[in-house]
Amino acid sequence: MHRPALAFVLAAILAAPLVAQTPSDPFSQAMAQGNLYFSHRKYELALDAFHKADKLAHHDSAACYLRIVAVERKLGDFSAALDAAKHAEKVVGDDKKTAIQAHLVRATLLAQMSGKPTDKKLKEAEQDIRDALALDPTQPLSQFDLGKVLLKQERDAEGVAELKKFLEMPGADDRSIADARDMIAAPIRAREPFAPDFSFTRRENQKLSNAALRGKVVLFDFWGTWCPPCRQSIPTIRDINKHYADRGLQIVGVSSDNDEAVWQTFIEAQHMDWSEYIDLSGSVLKAFEIDSFPTYVLLDKDGVIRFRQSGFGDMTRGELEEAINKTLKRAPDPKLAAPTATPPASTIASPATRTATATLSQ
Repeated sequence: MHRPALAFVLAAILAAPLVAQTPSDPFSQAMAQGNLYFSHRKYELALDAFHKADKLAHHDSAACYLRIVAVERKLGDFSAALDAAKHAEKVVGDDKKTAIQAHLVRATLLAQMSGKPTDKKLKEAEQDIRDALALDPTQPLSQFDLGKVLLKQERDAEGVAELKKFLEMPGADDRSIADARDMIAAPIRAREPFAPDFSFTRRENQKLSNAALRGKVVLFDFWGTWCPPCRQSIPTIRDINKHYADRGLQIVGVSSDNDEAVWQTFIEAQHMDWSEYIDLSGSVLKAFEIDSFPTYVLLDKDGVIRFRQSGFGDMTRGELEEAINKTLKRAPDPKLAAPTATPPASTIASPATRTATATLSQ
């Protein structure tokens, strides 16, 4: 399963030094305060600090905008994150490295928000990746992303050609090389990725795993009690559970909380009567490469990811229901049960993310 690039990009952003300023400079102080809040998962306070820094910089700091992108993603406001990424692109000036980061971050956001091959967001993501490559054609991760986003659009011949270019480039990591080879051999792997291997015991003391869920349509809801959009989404998830439980859908909530008592109390108060699990070790979140909340992952009866989307907004319920209806109607495909030689590729949250989320996700 391919790792999202945004985490790596954002990590690079947070690790990058601020513009040369004195330690007492108000802008630097605001940025440092935002980073501190972020490290303690106080995302709303972090956002306030970064917005303060943005004003102090007279809306002219690409680094500040990229930090705002990272926080908005954590808060599930992808529209605001996209807007901040666009601002970063506009004010970056001659800083090639930051410009590349801005393009890749925006490409990843667009790709994560896309739901089907014809989604115009994928076309926009493609253009941002091409813009990043124009600034530096030697980047293997951007080359990988270009191939994958083309495959996501069902432009297989073009996508395979770009992935073959990627395999010829120096500096590529072993995991991405394996993913690229899988997708070249079977381009459908870029569009129909399998869920990663997982096994955990839910709140009801029943074990869930790939094998246990095979033959079922499963909606994973990755969330947290600390996350405002996650809390906002609960009535929608509750209604979906009520409407589809008797039609073959199983909802599995995976919480990112680190306080089991708070999580348990919240679930009971909100009458969240579907399967729930608190991922205290972070292993399930890591396996599914979750770095923003809420994130929804829909598996078909073969264990293939048919829908993945992050954030919650006015269109989310309709998009979820459309995907669920289609997936419930889909018959199992014996061909999809065949194992692959290497871990299958996942969704397009890609190396475009890879340099990009780690900024604030360390």
